Amino acid sequence: MVKALARLLFVATAVATHAQPPAPVVFEGQQLWVIQAPRAEFSPAERAGDIQENLLHVAADNRRSLSDVRELHSDTESILLLSRAYIFSITKEDAAAENRPRAQLFAERKQIVVDAITAYRQRRSIANQLRSAALAAGAFLLALVALFLLQRLYQRLANSLQSLLSAQFHKTGLASIYRVFEAPFILALNGFLRLAFFVFALFVLFTLFSFALSLFPATAEVSGAVLTSASNLLATLAANVISYLPNLAVLIFVAIATYIAIWFSRTLAAALEAGAVTIGGFHADWAIPTYGLVKILLILFALVVAFPYLPGGDSQALKGASIFIGVLVSLGSGSAMGNVVSGVILTYMRPFRIGDRVQIGDTVGDIVEKSLLVTRLRTIKNVEVILPNSAVLGAHILNYTAHSTGPGLILHTTVTLGYDAPWRTVEELLIQAALSTPGILADPKPFVLQTSLNDSHISYELNATTREPARMAELYSTLHRQIQESFNSAGVEIMSPMYLSLRDGNNSTTPNPAPRE
Repeated sequence: MVKALARLLFVATAVATHAQPPAPVVFEGQQLWVIQAPRAEFSPAERAGDIQENLLHVAADNRRSLSDVRELHSDTESILLLSRAYIFSITKEDAAAENRPRAQLFAERKQIVVDAITAYRQRRSIANQLRSAALAAGAFLLALVALFLLQRLYQRLANSLQSLLSAQFHKTGLASIYRVFEAPFILALNGFLRLAFFVFALFVLFTLFSFALSLFPATAEVSGAVLTSASNLLATLAANVISYLPNLAVLIFVAIATYIAIWFSRTLAAALEAGAVTIGGFHADWAIPTYGLVKILLILFALVVAFPYLPGGDSQALKGASIFIGVLVSLGSGSAMGNVVSGVILTYMRPFRIGDRVQIGDTVGDIVEKSLLVTRLRTIKNVEVILPNSAVLGAHILNYTAHSTGPGLILHTTVTLGYDAPWRTVEELLIQAALSTPGILADPKPFVLQTSLNDSHISYELNATTREPARMAELYSTLHRQIQESFNSAGVEIMSPMYLSLRDGNNSTTPNPAPRE
């Protein structure tokens, strides 16, 4: 009965022993050995933790000399001490689990401990610290030299590849095709080289810091952790890039197709504007604005097509953000869209062109810019006026330049005279004043219209043609001066019905004519 109970207890102990997993003893990131059997109520993991703490404690205390290593042996276990400080023990169960003699296993692990403590203290010696600092400084200088040489290599390689590709395309007779795609091709080439330079520079810096951290015991574990994290990150990144290649091919195709379409539209617009290509009913000044609209539509269409293939394009967060942005744009761009629509309408109405002298509402000036949102005018006072296109479309537009190169612009001004002045004399004097004004055309000849027969006076309207609408203010001023000169020289008073004067009826109010130079 007693033997049966002993056997049952032995089996239970063996089952409990094997039920607990082995635990490694790790010291400064290096595994020393593995504990497979428990000791009394301590599990393998607890034993391993105690041994690691004991090793660190005695190794950091330089007062504990390795010459003071002590061994305690009994029938059940062997214990290693350093200056009466417990380090580890080897039990019968440990030897049985390793299937080796206990004395041999103890001697082996004792040597491992001595070597680990010796290495720990050597790495933290002043001489070793100075050596590590010198190596870190040398590595830093080497990294700087490598980055400098890499930058020089990148610049030379970019120039050499561009020259080589250009020469090869010219040799094969594809120079015209190369000129079409030269700008995006060079942009893509430079982008690839910059990316390669950045990746290599990042690799050099990462290697430098990892090496420098590994030189010092306090940061050696950090270096190992950083290396492991970087390796995992690179592996994940490489897997994601490989899985994304089909979508990337679609994006590249969309980008190339959009660029070709935009290039073709720009070339056609330039030809239409220059008159090299004509389309019935399509004016040359429509070419560039139409190209701008087509370009916007092509880019928007490309974005719609490419959106599902973008990284994270199928995520709910990105879809929600796009909807939110769309709502904000629709709520906040009502007036802006109204100006855009007005700008498009004004483009195809062709009410004015750049440089035309116009009057929009109460503003008179020269058109200096037309865009989809605003129209800019410069007044004769050299003041720039910016008008929203919706306001321009809703206002009266007077274009003084539209027919200035053909029949010309007719300037007109009104003079009121009493019935006592002979109308033939008045008309002759007005025409003479117009012909004396620089900038007024003699052909077609100026003419006078009697616009009204009022109670006390007649209204004479002088009409004179000019082809210099930009000088309107100056021409009107000069014309009015010449009218005064002509009438004063002829002794004819320019009377207004609101003019009141107490004077002798035999005297005239006309001033003496000034002597002509």
